[in-house]
Amino acid sequence: MSDTPADNTNESVDNPLGLDAWVTRLHRAELPVLGGVMKDINRLTRDSLSSVDDLTEVILRDGALTAKVLRLASSAYFNPQGQGEREVNTLSRAVLKLGFNGIKAISISVMLIDSLLRKGAKARMLQWLARGFHAAVQARALAANRSDVDPEDVFISALLLHVGDLAFWSVRGSESTLLEARLGENRNDEDSEREVLGASLKEITRELANLWGMSETLKSALSDAPARSAAARAVQLGDAVSLAAEDGWNTDAMAAVLDQVSAFSGRGLIELLPELQRNAQEAAAVAVSFGANAICPYIPPADNAPVRTLSKHRADPQLQLKILREMATMIQDGVDANTLFQTVVEGVHRGAGFERVALCLIDPKSKLLQAKHVLGEDAARWRETLRWPTRNEQDNLLSHCFHGRQIIWLQPGRRSPQQHLVDKELKALIAADNCVLAPLYTSARKIGVILADRGMGGEPITQEQHESFSHFAQQANMGLAMLAARAGAVKK
Repeated sequence: MSDTPADNTNESVDNPLGLDAWVTRLHRAELPVLGGVMKDINRLTRDSLSSVDDLTEVILRDGALTAKVLRLASSAYFNPQGQGEREVNTLSRAVLKLGFNGIKAISISVMLIDSLLRKGAKARMLQWLARGFHAAVQARALAANRSDVDPEDVFISALLLHVGDLAFWSVRGSESTLLEARLGENRNDEDSEREVLGASLKEITRELANLWGMSETLKSALSDAPARSAAARAVQLGDAVSLAAEDGWNTDAMAAVLDQVSAFSGRGLIELLPELQRNAQEAAAVAVSFGANAICPYIPPADNAPVRTLSKHRADPQLQLKILREMATMIQDGVDANTLFQTVVEGVHRGAGFERVALCLIDPKSKLLQAKHVLGEDAARWRETLRWPTRNEQDNLLSHCFHGRQIIWLQPGRRSPQQHLVDKELKALIAADNCVLAPLYTSARKIGVILADRGMGGEPITQEQHESFSHFAQQANMGLAMLAARAGAVKK
């Protein structure tokens, strides 16, 4: 049974922290690495005397950041003219090809994603990150048609336009729980924000932008007054498109935004809407290239088009093999467990063709299995509600798999020995007669469960899909065993 929080919409905060305290907390305690790197990069890109060496020195401090920057610098989105040329292998060359602002856009995007997702993704934070990516791609496309605007400055400004929301919703605590209850389905409400936090999230964003030395484009876009530059206006319009699209592409709100975008760009309305829809699909692809797969379901697709997630809904044997080989290499290289988990989920989703995949980890304190890595349809709901107790093997289906250390396959029309462990709550969440589960463990420790299905009313899981799922589970457990062995050797 899930532990749904009690309704606390009427609770109040006697002494909300206030603007300065929240900015300090988010900067120093919640996102200290991100803030530090942002300040350094922004200082260098503002300084006309800074050299390529200065910028590369900041990025080279973090090996993982360096690798991701180089990979993205070679991508079609950031380096379309470079396709067909040799891969960018040095930061110096990357800066020369893309410029300071190009590398800045990539670096800050990578740092933002890594900082937020490392903390454990909440649905509301993922929604704001999706809006940021969507707005950034829309704004960059608008800027690309103007000679007086730097597209990369616009991209990063649009991505960070709601950084206060992103930072706050990555925090676990009573304030986020209370504010979420107050907001319900609304995106934001400044009155509720001030009551709970002592400041609005937009005010927090403005202060973080000042503290991190962000560009004048972002600061102008955050102003309540009309934007003073074309760059800031592009940022505001990209944000307006991303927000309006969530309610549909053929609404009155979107029509009003289209009029503004048309006036800014000089493009006709007939050609403009399909272009904005293509940009939305591009935003999902860009998010995937940054490793932010989890936000794709929150980026609105074109009407009558599927959300561009990683799911193909069909098994892909060649892709399975590639991902399994990649996992083997990652394990040999000593990858961290979270990256291994993300790769497993991606492999089951993309390679094995399962519509929904969740990797649930055990919380040692609460003894709850909680969904931590989720991909596919209904991902947000799974992430928020897949929390099941594990007191003993007969508690529920997930607990049975967790304790029993055996793969479970529930099939349509076939009575399973585990059928009595499926209660109404679980049936409402998963296709309880068409799913597979596998335990995650080392020889000494139970770690979690992988759960996958084909969606409510989906096609039956095939034998080939079941075997593919089993292969990914086995590879994950081999990797966990090797990581545990290495950790033990280090301690000795």
